[in-house]
Amino acid sequence: MPLRILHKMQNGVFYPGHHLGNREMLSALETQGLIERMDASSLCGPDSEPAYCLTPAGCRMKRASARRPRNRCR
Repeated sequence: MPLRILHKMQNGVFYPGHHLGNREMLSALETQGLIERMDASSLCGPDSEPAYCLTPAGCRMKRASARRPRNRCR
């Protein structure tokens, strides 16, 4: 599930939390340092959901999971 959330995201784009997943999973990713929380009240009003963006560690994990393993048999 965490990788599914990371694969939805692009670097430098802020996503509302309700589009990504449940709050428990987002807070777990935030404590791991893979995503960063931003107060989006300036974007959508004072009662808005928090927004999240990828951190450099989240980008590295996303790229590493997308790589294909090398074919070692020749």
